[in-house]
Amino acid sequence: MANTLWADEKINSGRQNELDWAKGLAVCFMVLVHVKEELSGIPLTEPYSKIIEFCGSPLAAPVFMMLLGAGIIYSKNRSPQKMALRGLHLLIMNYALNFIAFGIPNLIMFNQTGKVEFWEQGLTYLLSVDILAFAGLTFLFFALAERCRLKIVHILIIVLVLSCANYLLTKPVDDFFLGAILGLFTRVQDHSYFPFLSWIGYPVMGYVFGGLLIRCTDKKYFYKYLSILSILTIVLFSLASVKYNFDIWSIHFGPDEYYYQDFIQYFLVGGIGFFWISLLYFLSEIKVFRPIGHPLSRWSNNVTAIYFAQWIIIGWLKNLKPVDFPADPLINLITGIMIFILSDVVAHLYLAVKKNRIKKSCLPAKPERE
Repeated sequence: MANTLWADEKINSGRQNELDWAKGLAVCFMVLVHVKEELSGIPLTEPYSKIIEFCGSPLAAPVFMMLLGAGIIYSKNRSPQKMALRGLHLLIMNYALNFIAFGIPNLIMFNQTGKVEFWEQGLTYLLSVDILAFAGLTFLFFALAERCRLKIVHILIIVLVLSCANYLLTKPVDDFFLGAILGLFTRVQDHSYFPFLSWIGYPVMGYVFGGLLIRCTDKKYFYKYLSILSILTIVLFSLASVKYNFDIWSIHFGPDEYYYQDFIQYFLVGGIGFFWISLLYFLSEIKVFRPIGHPLSRWSNNVTAIYFAQWIIIGWLKNLKPVDFPADPLINLITGIMIFILSDVVAHLYLAVKKNRIKKSCLPAKPERE
């Protein structure tokens, strides 16, 4: 089995159900955790908070980033030029989303109240580093790697060096605008949520994973042993935390510490992510679960548009405060589900209109009547 597990050619090309399921659930969990954090005052000690934070932490952004790396392996547009353009587009989208979701409502509040705090808050949010900015830098990184024809071992060495540099460079910066620029790369300010040096390990994990998966001749065998390895990793790190009285779970999944990732998080959260993907593979092979694959695949295809829509809805609700949301888990869950459904509908309609416009632009012009 070991001699025939990897083929020289690509075996599992095309869309993989388990990857679509993982990405679709990741964006769903992102919306739920954003609604909980931004529109409720539910304390972290509540069981509801712990469940939502877990689903919205290791099963959300890290998994999404791992799938981003795997997606580069599966992409038909892997040229350095196309990846670089994609990266620049995502960087621009990060700041465009910040302005629409948080800049505009804060400007409205500033105009209505005259309070400078709304102006300052809008500027802070405008320059914050969200996951779209990180994704953009990741595409630029892989574009450079592709241009230099780097092998996986070279990429792993570079990530090791970058992660070590992250320890040395993560220091607070007093200058606001300098911090906004440096925050793209390391967490020097509170609004640098996904700095490149802290998170690049996850796309590279996914890149290695995708390179193995696409040439795997027996996916069942592959995911069986990947899940076992993942469980062992999680158990070992959990036992080590008990022995050395080091609470890795609360530290690594807390709202502040979560955004600073290091080697411990890479192993622990990576283990959780790969176990989750393995579990979804086995569930996707069971007939009774296959119907849920249709909405999950749609969410996976529309992930950027859904992400964009949910932040606009949450940002306007948070800053304009048309209603006060109570710190009630049930109400928060219902609100999160409603915002996710609305984001899904808005994303679907937007992409349908966009697709229709592209089709019309590709049609030959009608001949003019004489």
